[in-house]
Amino acid sequence: MGLVILAALFTTALFFLFKLFERRTIPLLPAIVVNYAVACAFGVLYSRPWGAGDLGLLWLPAVVQAAVFIGLFYLMAYATQRIGVAPTTVASKMGLGLTVLVTVLVFRERPGALGWTGIALALVGVALASWPRSGTQGRSLWLPAVLFFGNAFSDILLNAAQRTRITPLTEAVFPTLVFGFAAVFGLLALLVRGEQRALARRDVLIGGAVLGCLNYGCIYLTVRALASSGLPASSVFPLLNIGVILIGAIASMLVLRERIGRVQWAGIAVSIAAMACILAAHV
Repeated sequence: MGLVILAALFTTALFFLFKLFERRTIPLLPAIVVNYAVACAFGVLYSRPWGAGDLGLLWLPAVVQAAVFIGLFYLMAYATQRIGVAPTTVASKMGLGLTVLVTVLVFRERPGALGWTGIALALVGVALASWPRSGTQGRSLWLPAVLFFGNAFSDILLNAAQRTRITPLTEAVFPTLVFGFAAVFGLLALLVRGEQRALARRDVLIGGAVLGCLNYGCIYLTVRALASSGLPASSVFPLLNIGVILIGAIASMLVLRERIGRVQWAGIAVSIAAMACILAAHV
């Protein structure tokens, strides 16, 4: 459970850093490219991929995951600046229902009666907590749908890779490969858009470096939680998503003074009940 909590903390910190980028007018794509380069370098120093044995099974899922990451990361940063931290943290986790469904159907997990109750409550809690607040611009309502499918696909791919391709020796290597490919994809996008000069900005380098450290920790902790937490993936993903919702909502109120409505509070309450059911199912 500790790994899940840490992963949720790191994930929530990413959204707040995106908000800081907006306030400091730091360009998103260049900072994201620096972030992936730093995360890859950090992973190389930490994971030592040259000593992990055969990496042949990791290349294809790493390339696909990297392409998904670079798109989702930019979109989440844009959404954070457009509609706020709390709505974005919730919307980005709305895909947990699809993630759990695929996990149960494909990998034959059986959560049990109490586990299913917790999963169902988690879906209700996420739906309530993501209810549009008054004042949300209609032109931004497409963001939750894209984040729903994108994050669900990313979680499913990560779960599948952990189950079928990743070994204990390559748990730390896989995120390194993903970040390396994402840095290459992002750099190509920068060249196409003609924004490569922004990489020389001091604020871009510093902000991207901090983001890279958080990003590596987030993915590494998620992979470790799936492999070593003792909980099935059908429980890890709901707990992780609920943790991001709770931490993001509370922190956004305390730090950014964002208001949360009664419907969102109801969603948070239901999410807490869901967490209790999921944990009780594995006691």
